[in-house]
Amino acid sequence: MERAKIYVLDENGKKMENKTIEVMFNPKEYAHSLNVEWEGEDIPEFKISKFGTLTITLFFDSYEKGVDVREDHEIKSSGKVRTIAGTKRIIELGIPSVEGIDSKRPPTCLFSWGKFNFKCVIENVKQEFIMFLSNGIPVRAKVTITMKPVTSVQETLKMKGIEACRKVRIVKEGDRLDIIAAEELKDPLLWRKIAKANDIADPLNFPGPDNIGRVLIIPD
Repeated sequence: MERAKIYVLDENGKKMENKTIEVMFNPKEYAHSLNVEWEGEDIPEFKISKFGTLTITLFFDSYEKGVDVREDHEIKSSGKVRTIAGTKRIIELGIPSVEGIDSKRPPTCLFSWGKFNFKCVIENVKQEFIMFLSNGIPVRAKVTITMKPVTSVQETLKMKGIEACRKVRIVKEGDRLDIIAAEELKDPLLWRKIAKANDIADPLNFPGPDNIGRVLIIPD
């Protein structure tokens, strides 16, 4: 089964492969919310919708290796050696890493599992160590992560359709503009309309690897 991954993104939004965290065990479930605001009493009117936080719980186990679950370690699976991230790697995602003039920013991440992608920063991490070696070293842990959605200035402008009740779609692997047009607008020939609404410079080669997880506005 495909494992969930947490990618760390650079300033250009590209995945930093050397900092990718592949989970040892996929989460059993995750919670993702959409916050909707209304105004008025007798006849409520729509005001704004915003993507809410994403919460997942991950299980870490290094008992068989006899090593600290907080540290990275390697295991052999199907003849290949895999690096298993320790819980410390998760904690580091919440520590500011990009220094600015007036502030420091935490790393921007992309949680990806199958066709679900969520661009975010880490808002909260809760560790629970549930098994220890005789010397007190933890070898099993549950880590609950709360992720806050983030977008760049350019992406924010393109997502203004959310505030106007316009339909949006998150790009996933295997998508093409004609497929998106067929599913969302019921006509694959309307792909040009989607390309124009989202300022896609090279629609025939869309989406590229960097577009996976991008939010598209679906025009009326």
